[in-house]
Amino acid sequence: MKKIYGLRYDLMFKKIFTQKELLKRVMKDIFHENIGLFWYSNKEPTKENKNLRYGISDLIIEDKTRIMIIEIQNTDLKNLSERVKTYISGFYARQNPGKDYKKIKPVEAYLILNYKEGRPKLLKEYEQLEKTINEQFGNLSKIKIWNIREALKTYGSIDYHYARLFNLDELSKSKSKMVLKKLEKNFGIIIKEINKYNMDLSTYQRLEEIEKMEMSFELATSMIKHDAEEKGIRIGEKRGEKRGEKLGEAKGVLKNQVKIAKNMLLEGMSIEQILRITGMTRKQFELEFNKNKVSKENIMSG
Repeated sequence: MKKIYGLRYDLMFKKIFTQKELLKRVMKDIFHENIGLFWYSNKEPTKENKNLRYGISDLIIEDKTRIMIIEIQNTDLKNLSERVKTYISGFYARQNPGKDYKKIKPVEAYLILNYKEGRPKLLKEYEQLEKTINEQFGNLSKIKIWNIREALKTYGSIDYHYARLFNLDELSKSKSKMVLKKLEKNFGIIIKEINKYNMDLSTYQRLEEIEKMEMSFELATSMIKHDAEEKGIRIGEKRGEKRGEKLGEAKGVLKNQVKIAKNMLLEGMSIEQILRITGMTRKQFELEFNKNKVSKENIMSG
């Protein structure tokens, strides 16, 4: 192992928190939500999420009174508000109560964000989103947000300790071991599970693969965005030439990720799964695949 992966990865989170008692604990500790008897709506493979080796970003749980969506988001895709509204409205639509609308269960979203520090404007926007949803829907809907980066600022708190368990991979292997040893008394079962999956070769390799994809897309999208926003650089100037080289590298990374997406299509993954795993927007996906006239059928035909 080059490093120790923590809870922020969808694959790791889902493997550990499909254990009910552990999920109850994390919901109480970081969201201050007490949940009683419940069941998982997507714990087992289905037509939509059969390829569990890449991880599924959402945990959907349900009890007699509500539906709860739990999601981790490591990349700021700039469309959190739209996504949350889509998730919530989608789960209302699926309930199909007929004429008896009293049977509709409230839908709640619990988001774990890992956005970089120094983004107070973004955090303020998310707080406003939470407030707006509560005001407009009352007890028919709820959204709660917990930010890993913000929790790391609250030294010594339970939020701080959880944040370290989420972001273990940002530390050296030796420091990660020290953190796990220090927190073993209070987080023993969770730490046992973290060690278990880090020692499992196939799981570890999948976590490495997901990390590489995240890093590649973060590099590509940030560089392309920066290039588009930057003005006043003349073609031929050294600065422009360097930016051109970097943009070329970024486009090369994006091209490589399109190849990965093709392989995911062949393995039966849905477009939604591919977008979640790679970080591509639907517009990027459609642009690249329509441009090259790529489909699952013509990939298989060679």
